[in-house]
Amino acid sequence: MYLGEAITRLDEKGRITIPRAMRDRMEAFGHIVWYMTRGFDGSIFMVERSEWDKLRAQIGRFSAMDAKTIDFRRFFFGSIAEVRLDAQGRMAVPQHLREYAGLDKDVVVLGVDNHIELWDREAWRAYQRAKEAEFREMAGCLFSGDGQGAVEKGGQANGYPASGSGIG
Repeated sequence: MYLGEAITRLDEKGRITIPRAMRDRMEAFGHIVWYMTRGFDGSIFMVERSEWDKLRAQIGRFSAMDAKTIDFRRFFFGSIAEVRLDAQGRMAVPQHLREYAGLDKDVVVLGVDNHIELWDREAWRAYQRAKEAEFREMAGCLFSGDGQGAVEKGGQANGYPASGSGIG
């Protein structure tokens, strides 16, 4: 669905311009309402409404009395912001999420299939450098067919949602 990388700038009001190709896809799919929240590794996740509903249902399967589930819900749901594109193709990034992700100037808008991620440009480049050596290993795990090291969508690892079971 959403693919590629683009660099944009955070304006003085804390807004970013979504790249034209992504805006076109948003319009074509009717993805009007988006949910921004804390991602992993210092990123911000952006999920459109139908994917958001799937995530909520998946998270809802875990006990609200489990300490790890409570911790996750606090971080994930506690930082949610509902956003929409304005007429100029911009989205406001709330202050608490800008602080979390260290966004202050150059922002990477990254299409990651079923969601979009926002990264500080330098943080994204550092992450890429740190993970480059593992890229081949990741591909081997995902495409080997033996299931070693990768969990299919809907799967679980250690009793908690696996990273492959939704976003991230």
